[in-house]
Amino acid sequence: MAKTKKPESGQQETLSRKKALELYKTTINFNVINRYDPAVKKLLYNTSYCVVYKFDDSTEQWNKTDYQGTLTLYLRSFQVSQQNFEPTLQSLQNLFCYGLILLNRNNPECFSIGLLPNNVTKHYFPRGVDHNGISQMDVELNDNLIIVKSLLGDIYGLWVFNEVDRMKLFKLLQFCLTTDSSTL
Repeated sequence: MAKTKKPESGQQETLSRKKALELYKTTINFNVINRYDPAVKKLLYNTSYCVVYKFDDSTEQWNKTDYQGTLTLYLRSFQVSQQNFEPTLQSLQNLFCYGLILLNRNNPECFSIGLLPNNVTKHYFPRGVDHNGISQMDVELNDNLIIVKSLLGDIYGLWVFNEVDRMKLFKLLQFCLTTDSSTL
């Protein structure tokens, strides 16, 4: 039988301090995001540094926006009213299952975008939001940008500094858009 070494009290205290600090940071982040979106339910992932670019269709170029800072993906409380449901921009706000928010370091205005699984948008918006023909969101990885195509036709490029964070965020965004919303 192998002997197990009892952890020294200093090691145990350091681990519990580390966990306490993580819990504290998560709580602060949750409270800050809750000010911008009271429907926040659970933080799923965050990355410490992201810059947002927007694609300009007329020039076919990426333009750097004034948004840079901590980016968080989160689960939202959402509710679908079956009675008198009208597929409008306002009803879309209530349907978003996920949110992506960048807490901006440059100014008080934050970047945010709601995410909705594609099976939901195809069901409620078969001809697109405001009949624009876009019935689903898309995410792809191109070079160092995570490209997110919104339901309104906007195309954003998310440059995440840390490559590991970039890949994790990309895979999570893919999951959010392709998952069956009935399992949420």
